[in-house]
Amino acid sequence: MNLKMAVMLAFLPFLIGCGPTTIKKLPVPREREVQAIRLVAEGDQLLHDGKEHLAMLKYLEASELNPYYELTFNKLAIAYTRLQMYYQARQSINRAIGLRRDYAYAYNTKGIIDLADRDLRSAERSFSMAIQLEPGVPSFYINHGYTLIQSGRLEEAMAAYQRALELDPGVLEGGRFLELTYRAEEEMPPEKYYEMARVFAELGNLDLSLRYLGRAFSLGFSDEKRLRGDPAFRKFAEIDKFRRFLEIHGVSL
Repeated sequence: MNLKMAVMLAFLPFLIGCGPTTIKKLPVPREREVQAIRLVAEGDQLLHDGKEHLAMLKYLEASELNPYYELTFNKLAIAYTRLQMYYQARQSINRAIGLRRDYAYAYNTKGIIDLADRDLRSAERSFSMAIQLEPGVPSFYINHGYTLIQSGRLEEAMAAYQRALELDPGVLEGGRFLELTYRAEEEMPPEKYYEMARVFAELGNLDLSLRYLGRAFSLGFSDEKRLRGDPAFRKFAEIDKFRRFLEIHGVSL
């Protein structure tokens, strides 16, 4: 399928609308269902390999074969989000939710799109709904916690992260969280990065704390007095890695 066809498919009537509305599923021939599932699997591999445009084409082709499979439209919304095509992402996720109102992962994706649109209130509702529908998914709490940090609700964010760690102690390791690129994060001021560093320091995660503290410094954070006196970082005071990090940024304990 060429790019022209993909663009046409992106604006098919079933993607038009202002919000999720319940959609009646119609029968689809079995062979079309099977072929659509195969295309989605191919798209998943392409997305994993960082080939978002090609993944999008696979998902679009799958959606043409079976326009009543909610998972396809969730995947398509993810691909669109990574490509920063947020309008198309929202249309896709609205259809996914319209096809299945209790689809927790679609609400999680919707929350990510809400963040990209800098709509924190809607993002919080979306992640809360994902958690309500499937309370055992650690990444939902991570995303919810991230949103709470942006709203300045650090204690609630801490509770969300702690719940995620209870469900999966390794959820914060190896880049297994915040998998999608948030436009909201790209535009965060240094103070927000500092707050995220504090949250991860409270959780005892040195690497993630330094990751966000480093972003804060690179964007102009310069309140050394606050950093030196912040109790969240005291547990790291005798760790060489933390001390070297501060020295690199010209901060002395």
